[in-house]
Amino acid sequence: MEFFVPTIEDIERIRSAMSGNTKMCCEMSPGNTVLWARYYKTGIAFWKGHLIFRSLEEDGIYSYSCNLQDTADGKELFDQVCRLAEEEGQPFRMHCMMPQEFELIKQWYPGMFEMTVNRDYSDYIYLQEKLATLSGKKLHGKRNHIHRFEERYPDWSYERINDDNEQECARMAMEWCMENCMGEASNIEYDKIDESKLVVYAIRHREKLGFIGGAIRADGKIIAVTLGEPLTEDTFVVHFEKAYAQIQGAYPMINREFVRNELMDYTYVNREEDLGEEGLRKAKLSYRPEILLEKGVITKRAGD
Repeated sequence: MEFFVPTIEDIERIRSAMSGNTKMCCEMSPGNTVLWARYYKTGIAFWKGHLIFRSLEEDGIYSYSCNLQDTADGKELFDQVCRLAEEEGQPFRMHCMMPQEFELIKQWYPGMFEMTVNRDYSDYIYLQEKLATLSGKKLHGKRNHIHRFEERYPDWSYERINDDNEQECARMAMEWCMENCMGEASNIEYDKIDESKLVVYAIRHREKLGFIGGAIRADGKIIAVTLGEPLTEDTFVVHFEKAYAQIQGAYPMINREFVRNELMDYTYVNREEDLGEEGLRKAKLSYRPEILLEKGVITKRAGD
């Protein structure tokens, strides 16, 4: 079995292997697989029609991931991952695994494996209807921000990202990077630069990636963009959302309008994890997620 770093040219094969996916974690999407593979040093391999991920961790150990919960021969797939780790002469490790997948592993091999959940990597999943309406007392603050935006920019409009506004949207993402890539003590935050490059790439290759994008225009200028893709039959995942922070209401506006205009056929919206960033966690919690989706790392118990 050969692992390789996927490119956009592999996306149809990846999409085929992921068809029928019910695993709601944000990583289980074709576009996400292609976009972040090089950044996270992730390789993929195909085995009997199944997709196996392999990431090189900071400690030099390979961590694997796959979809066990939608696989009829899940035990055979899991055994294959175990063999891969053994062939590398490394400790067994799997990431982005669901609690229900761990339950399957416990049935197959009682007491041999354990699962550790890291809160920083839990996905925030919301009801589409709640994001579209922002109804209720708990979301009153979001509605206030939007009202201030509408008062300040009565000419605002929502646009799907298309060939006509693609260049403007890409430039907005680059300008966002220039405004936000400087951290404390004037240190450059290279992660934000890398992410902005991916946003621009996603905008320009959205159709092949299977992405849908939206934008808000105010005073004749694009001031917010967002992009995502279908994740499961009833769940859409939002990968990127960028807005000018100095424009009050820009973020809740692009959030609401994208969901209203593009995601009416979905029940849930996955807005990914917070990676332990305090500000991001506060922002994601403020929208009152319906599900905080736990993802775990599965390892072999010591002595087994």
